[in-house]
Amino acid sequence: MKAMNVVVYAAAYAAWVVTAALGAIDLWVWRSALLALFVHFRLDKWAFAAYSDVTVILLVLGWLVFVVVAEAWLRQSAERKALGRRLIRLDGPLVALLAIGYLVYRVVG
Repeated sequence: MKAMNVVVYAAAYAAWVVTAALGAIDLWVWRSALLALFVHFRLDKWAFAAYSDVTVILLVLGWLVFVVVAEAWLRQSAERKALGRRLIRLDGPLVALLAIGYLVYRVVG
């Protein structure tokens, strides 16, 4: 394996770790925002635990699918020397979702 290939793959996996971490932060913020919405609308207090559990399960499953797909996308884009563009296309929406989720949490919560 060439030294350049090692650098390319290391960059791809470093970008993947950053993307996965940003997705996990989004997950945490959106969980808080969705729970704040539940409380804000004063829905059934007995359903809160079930709502919380289902929310976490769905968010974590979505995050896991995203992380697996992101790894393949970032690795392939690194091989094509387009890692920067792909990273912006993946992390840009994550940052926007993070901002929207935080705004929802601050306004509602």
